[in-house]
Amino acid sequence: QSRSSAASDVYKRQGINAEYGVNPTIKFLVSNSKANKMSWQTYVDTNLVGSGKVSKAAIIGHNGGTWATSSGFVVSQQEGLDLAAAFKDASNLRSKGAFINKEKHMVVLANDRSIYGKKEKGGFAAVKTTQAILIGTYVEPLTAGNCNNTVEKLADYLIEQGY
Repeated sequence: QSRSSAASDVYKRQGINAEYGVNPTIKFLVSNSKANKMSWQTYVDTNLVGSGKVSKAAIIGHNGGTWATSSGFVVSQQEGLDLAAAFKDASNLRSKGAFINKEKHMVVLANDRSIYGKKEKGGFAAVKTTQAILIGTYVEPLTAGNCNNTVEKLADYLIEQGY
């Protein structure tokens, strides 16, 4: 059995849409968001931290305000504003580093969609959607690649849904 087919089987057994790694229940909430109030906390708990590939996570607005966060993880409004501004001009983050949860990270990638940072045995991925910024962190033994991919896939899904 191929690797992607095996992964697809695991996703199916867990009730997850293999294309996005999104639980169908969450997809229902998004597709019916006019009838149901969307829970951003569910995305943090289920699709980011619940994936087992992200240690801590948050969803913030472009204004730096927190929409949802995992326990013990705080992205201050200033940290959020600095991150949001870096999607337009990352020169400040590249020279001074990015602060997430009061910890300084070296920025290893920054463009108008994604910002990745590294710190000792961990790091973060921040991805901008139409209305929000998704932030996921990892600490070894979790890996940057898995964390980044998980955050990017959820961002793709939310963008496709208009968020």
